[in-house]
Order: sequence, then structure tokens, then C-alpha cells
Amino acid sequence: MTLQTGIWLFPEAPAPELVALTQRAEAAGLEEIWLGDEGPAREPFTVLAAAAGVTSHIRLGVGVTNPFVRHPGLAATTMLTVHELSQGRAILGVGAGGQMSLSPFGIEPSRPVSRVRDFLSIARAVHDRSAAAGYVPPDTAIDASAAGRRMPLYVGGRGPRINQLASEVADGAFVAGLPPFRYPEVIGWARSIRPIDIALYPSVAFDEASIEHHRPEMIWALVDAPSEATHSRLGLDGAELAAAAHALRNGDPEPARRLITNDVLADLMVLGDPETVGRRLAQLVATHQPTSIGLALLQDDIAAGIDHAAEAFRVMRQVLDETPR
Repeated sequence: MTLQTGIWLFPEAPAPELVALTQRAEAAGLEEIWLGDEGPAREPFTVLAAAAGVTSHIRLGVGVTNPFVRHPGLAATTMLTVHELSQGRAILGVGAGGQMSLSPFGIEPSRPVSRVRDFLSIARAVHDRSAAAGYVPPDTAIDASAAGRRMPLYVGGRGPRINQLASEVADGAFVAGLPPFRYPEVIGWARSIRPIDIALYPSVAFDEASIEHHRPEMIWALVDAPSEATHSRLGLDGAELAAAAHALRNGDPEPARRLITNDVLADLMVLGDPETVGRRLAQLVATHQPTSIGLALLQDDIAAGIDHAAEAFRVMRQVLDETPR
């Protein structure tokens, strides 16, 4: 399969703008777009349904929802509707849910890996119009075969059990929201049982203004990460991180801004102009061999970010073409 390229967006822009950005990404030659489902922002399933009608080939992914705020049967039916509208271009991603996703609703996750397993089982049953524990298909169940291809189910997570679950039962792993130095172990877990597809999406900032604006938000990549894998390497204290995250949720970004120093930020993101980013992406592709490579865009001017991403991918492909194999 040819290497796919794409972007991930947090859906905080107005819905018509998100649809227009999806069109812009397709026009720029990108093959997929993922929208987060993380707390009260724009509803990603609805936006992707609207985008399905004004695009022709870009894949439309939710990256990722979780089993605590959405019933898996309803989530699967909703995304299968997007799959039908887009003639087979939808991807449904699920994870255990982090603090950004669950805290606004006051939800404390329990048995997260088991809940994701159940979600995948029910979602696949909805897709196949078959029965599963917790789901009996109605006579009016959507016929996914009408879209012409199966809707892939991806898992997004940071720990070993959730990625081993992906390797066991999912179609792919959505690897995002974590420091690049953790990619080897996370992708290793995701390929430990079966060689599933990997969508690799590092966070990126192309300019200084974007770096400074989004610096505090990178606290979430640390708070939801296994402490033994990140905190000690970066010299950060877990209690300080938790306090900074609490302050950020309550509207004070300064504690997080102080903790996310330039050295820490360089470990969490891909930073630089499109040329620099493209060369870094080429290294990641050569090392990890993902099915798709994308950028989680963290900047205010997303339209410019898409243009920068397209240029970075052009550089990446040029480097890869010039690299002996």
C-alpha cells in the first residue's frame, strides 16, 4: 500500500470552517484527515458527515472517540453513516479516553482496556449486522457493504495493554499525542501479535507564534502518559504535572507553560519550517514504516498549517525517493 499522508485537528474551529479545511486538505493532495473527539468542542462525526458530501477521495477519521462518552453501537452506526455518505472513506478510532476527553463530563474511567475491547466487538458486530455481547442487530441495521469496502477500526492509546489489544483485534493503531521517543515501544506493542496498519501522527508547530500559543497544551501528552516512560526521562515531577493540568483546565495556562520548557517541547513535538519537518518525517517513516504519516496541527491558522504540511510531505517524499533501500 502506498504511504498515505494526512492531518489531525482538534475540532475547535466553527463547523463550516472545518468542512472547508477538509476540502483544502484534499485539494493539497492529502489522503486523510482525522478529527479528535475530546471534550466539548465541535462534534466530529457531524463535521465529517458534512465533509463527505463535498470531498471525493480524502479518508475521514475520528481519532479518537472513547467508550465512556459514546455507546459503541451508536458510535459505529454514526460512523457507518459517514462511511455510506463518503462511499467507503470513513475510519473509526477508539481509545480509553484521557483527561481532555473525560474530565469535562466528570467521568472517571474504569476497566478502560476491557471497555475498548467491548467497543470494538460491538462496533464490528454493528458493521457486520451480527450479534455480540451487549448488541442485537435490529431489522433496520445499516448495510455497510453498500459502501463497497469495510470501515477500518483503529485503536489509539499510549500503554502496552491498549496497543496489544489493537494488535490482537483492530485494523490499525492511531499513534498520536505522545513523544516521538516513545514510538518504538508503542509501535512495537501494536505489532506484537499481528502486523496491523499504523497511522503515525506527531504533533507539529511550524512557527514561533504557534509554539508559544500551544505550549501549555502539550501538558496533556505528559499527564496521560505512563510516568515511567516519560516523566523520569524529561526530569518532570508527576505531582507538578497534575497540578499544572488542573490549573490549565481552570483557565490558568502559566504553570503548564513553565513546565513545558524548550527542551521538553523539543522532545514532545516536531518543530521547524516545512523543510525541517519534512526531513524529520522521512526519518520517522524510514524507521517505523507506518501505513500513513500525518501531522497533528497545533496552530491558529490551520489553512496555513495545511499548506505547510503539504510542503513538508513533498520534502519527505523527495528525501525518501533519494534514500537508497
